[in-house]
Amino acid sequence: MIPARYRAPLVPLAAAGVCVLAYWAFWESQFNGFILNLGTINFPTNRWLTLAAIIAFLGIPLVCFVAVAGSRMMTPERLEAWREAWREYPDRRSVLLAGVLGTLVPLAIQASVLGYTPVTDDEASYRFAAELLSSFRLWVPSPPMKLFFDNGFLINDGKMYSQYFLGWPFLLAFGVKLGVPWLVNPVLSGATAIALFLVARGWWGSAWGRVAVLLYLVSPMTMIGAATLMSHTAAIFALAWMLYFVQRFDTGASAWVAFLFCLAFWTRPAVAVGLGGPLLVMWGLRAWRQGGAARWRHALSFVVVAIPLAGLFLLANRETTGSPWMTGYHAGVRYAQENAYRFVSFGPSQVRGDDFFYFFTDHSSVLAGGRMVLALFRLNLDSFGWPLGFILVFLARGAPARWLAATVLAFCLAHLPVADPGVDTFGPVHYSELMLPLVLLSTGGLKTLWHTARRWEAAAFVPFLLVGLVAVCATMYLPPRIYTLRKLTTDVRRPRLAVERRVPDDSVVFVRPGFAPPCTSAPANHFVFFRPNNSPDLDDRVLWVNHISVERDRQFMSKVYPRRTGFMLVVDKQCNPQIIPLEAATPAAFPPTVRELPGDFPEEAP
Repeated sequence: MIPARYRAPLVPLAAAGVCVLAYWAFWESQFNGFILNLGTINFPTNRWLTLAAIIAFLGIPLVCFVAVAGSRMMTPERLEAWREAWREYPDRRSVLLAGVLGTLVPLAIQASVLGYTPVTDDEASYRFAAELLSSFRLWVPSPPMKLFFDNGFLINDGKMYSQYFLGWPFLLAFGVKLGVPWLVNPVLSGATAIALFLVARGWWGSAWGRVAVLLYLVSPMTMIGAATLMSHTAAIFALAWMLYFVQRFDTGASAWVAFLFCLAFWTRPAVAVGLGGPLLVMWGLRAWRQGGAARWRHALSFVVVAIPLAGLFLLANRETTGSPWMTGYHAGVRYAQENAYRFVSFGPSQVRGDDFFYFFTDHSSVLAGGRMVLALFRLNLDSFGWPLGFILVFLARGAPARWLAATVLAFCLAHLPVADPGVDTFGPVHYSELMLPLVLLSTGGLKTLWHTARRWEAAAFVPFLLVGLVAVCATMYLPPRIYTLRKLTTDVRRPRLAVERRVPDDSVVFVRPGFAPPCTSAPANHFVFFRPNNSPDLDDRVLWVNHISVERDRQFMSKVYPRRTGFMLVVDKQCNPQIIPLEAATPAAFPPTVRELPGDFPEEAP
């Protein structure tokens, strides 16, 4: 015999199980398994739209069934005991668990899903910049016959350096120096989880601080992002701790506010202006209310830190691009124009002009606004992996919610010129940093919902509502996302492993763009179009270079690396990497990949 309190939830739990089975049957019957046709930076693909629709169709009932089952099963006495245990859990243990889990989850994703493989070409450029900074350099001279070394997101105009801002490479350089670059983002993720706990505790108490950490940890977008070498985790880290020091506002806090804002600006300027701008206003108002000498002490602490870092930012620009007012992005577009847009992922139609907002921008305000809607539509699902991902945000109340809403609005305004929401490998990455206010707003929304439900004597509904949402993410959103990611990274990794295992030391490998086709992951597409970067000093065991033409490749080997052995790398139609000695390569089998310009090989000029 089953007790009545356990019989009551059986029907809704069975209905929830039917929803999950129906969802899995749909994917198996219609698509022969869980695979998305990823590969867009703008409008979602048809399978992603199907994913969003089917999660809404079956996921919302699943959430309701789980919430009803929990409400029927949970007695008021047991709920109160759980509530007290959650409230009384020690803060020190909470901080420790937040840091450990915030680090371990991305590490687990690295090991089990990504296999320490990049998901975009940006990661190679960030690592190149970090390798430069770890050797106390901002650039290295361009190598001889530099066209062979051109690569996406690198500038090679006499100086070779990354186009990206140096905030994230600065942090990554510590990992490069220690030989563990893959560890830096997970550690920053753990530190971010701690900051979220402290911020939410300051506003709503320790119990809600733990809820904020939980929401952060169950977000696929933040956890997968932290498993990569992308810069978004570093920006969230800097701004989360900046918010903590703005909230804390004690002796020395203003100096930390300045440092962390500058670190965020050095990492992703538009994000720093969008999310950090309202936080600076909050800080400024608090400083102004101090009055008298205290007001000026806070201002002086901020300025003493901010001005040198701002000057250093301009000096770094001048050292690399030649002008303090020209960023690496500007220099990258300038070099792409000079280089006839070879070995880059964009063309002249995507460059607006020579003004500051030169890159991927449009004159149409309707297009910019529509693209913002598209970005938020994608983020709505990819943020937490459950339907109506923003629903809890609108329930948040109070002054903290108003400030957080201001950061969301400012972020959106700052990103209106951005031409695309970003790659869909793990979400609209250009909007990743919005997860900081969204996690906190969702925490505030749950708090409002909890107090409302307690007044209606339905408090058990709220925690099981959250359980249902997490169940949707785990059983519906994650299977196709994780399965597709594993397939994509397997395709990216395959030619790299072939070179590592089959190419001898002191070799040069010539490759064409798109050297790692998405074979087993089709119809999905990855965003690793270009070869891996070499170290700045070009002293790697195997050097990766561009294939220009068989004749030029042989000329390059004889003049630049006569003591190394050359090989051609190509992946055949059966997804098997073929490594062919350069001497055996023929122009018919390996035609030229780019059009040569008169200045490419000046020693040949009359």
